[in-house]
Order: sequence, then structure tokens, then C-alpha cells
Amino acid sequence: MAGGLALRLASAAVGMPIIIAAILIGGPLFAALLALSLAIALGEIAVIVKLERRSVLFLTAVAAIGAIIGVSTQADLPLLWPILAAGLGIAAVTTLAAVITVPEPDPVQLRPLLNNGLAMLGATAYLAIPGATFVAVRAAEQGTDWMLLAVLAVMSTDAAAYAGGRLLGRRQLAPSVSPNKTMEGAVFGWLGGFGATIALDQILNLDTEIWPLALLALVLPIASQIGDLAESLFKRAMDVKDSSNLIPGHGGVLDRLDSLLFGLPVVFFFLQWTT
Repeated sequence: MAGGLALRLASAAVGMPIIIAAILIGGPLFAALLALSLAIALGEIAVIVKLERRSVLFLTAVAAIGAIIGVSTQADLPLLWPILAAGLGIAAVTTLAAVITVPEPDPVQLRPLLNNGLAMLGATAYLAIPGATFVAVRAAEQGTDWMLLAVLAVMSTDAAAYAGGRLLGRRQLAPSVSPNKTMEGAVFGWLGGFGATIALDQILNLDTEIWPLALLALVLPIASQIGDLAESLFKRAMDVKDSSNLIPGHGGVLDRLDSLLFGLPVVFFFLQWTT
């Protein structure tokens, strides 16, 4: 336990300054690092579903993520266009691959192609659409501070859940999806996220009223934990422990993004509601 915790802390000590610097700088650098992170996470999904990362289908999905994040940086362009183009592009590549590579009506050969196409379509939507909210939150009024609040509150939720589960965890939260998660850990995670949201609002001097903020503090840690469980469901169904071993002590990029992919949209909708 001590060795694993030390490794997690060492990785966080390296990664956190990079994340905070990207948030503070914003602009094209923030969007580029976000797109790169999402593309790496897509690559981890491709490996899990056994799709060749040099395939046209995977490269199309990477391009789709780049297009969605790129358009999300332009406030005057409708995001629906690249999302629609991404879906049609992945569907078209899947169909053409089936037509070109399978000469006979053979379900044994066609089914994997269809499964890969659906996997990349779902993964692109899962990563890029919430990813677009990262850009939108950063571009909002006081966007730097809201991004810091979102990221740090979600990380606080994860850290408190991990610590609470290790110290006091007894009852399993979701044994079919993630046997190591406990109800005690989930409660500690929610308390950590709630407290971090309230504290960060005061530290960052954000322009929001107490009751909307209390609602955000209530919902944000719940959403981030659901995001964690959603990725655990995928990994459990595919019989893998971590999305990769890229980040020592943490797993892969997808393992680090899972909670944020559910948490940032909550902050985005909160800002839409309150501003």
C-alpha cells in the first residue's frame, strides 16, 4: 500500500504542474494538450478492443477528435458540424473497409469490422464531446479559475475516495464493476469533493452565489465518481485492470480522464445556468 501510494504521489508531483501550467496558459496550447491526451486515451481504448492503431479507422477517429476540439475553440462555429462529420466519417470508413476487405457475405469477418466501427464511434463521442466542454469552460469568464476548481475538486474527490476506501472501506460499492471500490470510500470522496469545491470558490474568489455553488458542490463529486465507475465498467467488461501502464501508479491517460469527462460537463452546464 505504501509503495503504491508513493508511486501515485510521485506521478502526481510530475503531472500536476504540467496540468496547471496548461490551464493557466490556455489558448491553443491548452486545446492541443487536451486533444493529445484524448488521442492517447483513444489509443488505449483501441488496444483494449484489439484494433490496430495504424488502421484507417483509428486514424479517422483521431482526426475526428482533433476536429471536434479544434472547432470547440472557435465560439462562432457550431460544434454540431464536426460531431456529425465525425460520426459519418467513422461509419463510412467502417462500411468501405467491409466492402473492400470481405468479398463474401461472411458474418465471422464482418462482425469484427462492425464492432470496431461502433467501438471507435462510441469512444470518439465519449472522449471528444465532454472534451469540448473543457475548452468551453476555459474560455468562459473567469475560465482559468473555473477550470482549476473543476480539476482540483475532481482530483480531491478521487484522492479522498482512495484514502477513505483504504483506511475504512468495508462494504463494496459496485462489486460487479469495481470490487475495490467501497461505500465508505465513495462517501469520503463526496465529502472531499464537496469541501474542495466550497474551499476553491473562496480561494479563487469566483463570482457565484452560495446556493448555486452548494448545488455544484453536491453534484460535481457524484458525477466524477460516476465517471470513474463508467470507465471501470468498460474495463471490467473487457477484462483489463488499467487502460495502460503509461502513468506509474495511476494506469493510463484514460484512467486519469474518466472522472473529468463526467465532471467538466457538470461545470459547463452550471456556468450556462448561472451566467
